[in-house]
Amino acid sequence: MLIVDLLGRHRPGICNGIGTASKRILVFLVLAILTPPAQARQTEQARTQFECATTKVIMTNKAGQTGSVQLEEHMTFWIDDAAKTFIFSDGRRLRISRFDKSWISASSDDIQYEFNRADRTLTYAGSTTKDNVTTTIVGSGLCEDASTEKT
Repeated sequence: MLIVDLLGRHRPGICNGIGTASKRILVFLVLAILTPPAQARQTEQARTQFECATTKVIMTNKAGQTGSVQLEEHMTFWIDDAAKTFIFSDGRRLRISRFDKSWISASSDDIQYEFNRADRTLTYAGSTTKDNVTTTIVGSGLCEDASTEKT
């Protein structure tokens, strides 16, 4: 098989030197079979797992009475740079509003998340009102790269 370049010159192709048509077909089939796993490996490598230890504060306000509780919360999530996704370990996929090399901003339900890639801090906040009770959640913490394969 010959390939013609932009100037009309004939160039040897991938099958140059392969004699029969059946051998050429075999070469193309092998290439077709081997290509998807290579693409899958690239996708796996683009995905990074993070584990975070955060401090979460939950504040409630009901008819003028306020209360709050502080607790530690551990979160695990994956960031896929190729697909531009942020997914928690429970399968919750966040809605992305900013995704670049410095920051990721995303939301789920009534909570907004900000991930600072430079110092690996995760901060989040949200507020809901139901049955005259307002609940506000704020949290932040440091995350570590927990991927088995570093990219």
